[in-house]
Amino acid sequence: MLQFKQLRYFLVIVLAILASIFLNSGISILILALLSFVALREYLSLLDIRIEDRFGILVSYLSIPFLFYLVWINWYGLFIISIPVYTFLIVPFFIALGGRTRGITFSVGAIDFGLFFFVFCLGHLAYLIAYAPMMAALIIPIIAICDMLARKFPTKHFYYALLSLLIITPILVLVGPLVEIPPLLSLCLSIIIIALVYKGHFTLNAIGEDLGIRPDRLTPGRGLALDSLKAYLYSIPVLFHCLRWILHIGDPK
Repeated sequence: MLQFKQLRYFLVIVLAILASIFLNSGISILILALLSFVALREYLSLLDIRIEDRFGILVSYLSIPFLFYLVWINWYGLFIISIPVYTFLIVPFFIALGGRTRGITFSVGAIDFGLFFFVFCLGHLAYLIAYAPMMAALIIPIIAICDMLARKFPTKHFYYALLSLLIITPILVLVGPLVEIPPLLSLCLSIIIIALVYKGHFTLNAIGEDLGIRPDRLTPGRGLALDSLKAYLYSIPVLFHCLRWILHIGDPK
């Protein structure tokens, strides 16, 4: 089950939602940009990074304020291609500037992977919270429930899926219309969330094991952020695009 130290990152996301609802979306974007920095820094600290990769790492960190600025100004067209096109092309160039070619393929793949998950995916979370905070206030706790169930039944997939379906579907279907999510879409979203949370756990658990993360020894800087956020990294981008395509959240009024 989720421990309190893992819940702190969920509480940070909740704080961002509250800031977007009651204060200013810019504050929520700043909170999530800082969360992205913490997650990316933790991930990079677990890699066997070469000293020659320092220029690529610098570009990676600089991509965080750039991406979240695009969220703030609601430039969706550039936001959606900024990491997978421009940063993915720029980072290898700056890594190559280091001069040593041995190990460069691993460095490019590992750093671009971190950018995708811990900057780009969390950027989608910022976009959702900034422009549909009430929807986020419903969806984020739903993901957290599935996250706890996935931890409770890590190998019993049927029990996880059944309990998740029985718990979150009624909540989404009943509460969804209050935040402008139609019942049929709520039903579809519940199935998508269940599948993606499991997929996120399965994939990032394998990656965490390769990075030497031990579930019984999670601490800040040694896998705690990565372990706590894995349910959101897979689910939020897909959910955001579903809601954007169907309900047009974030579109200019």
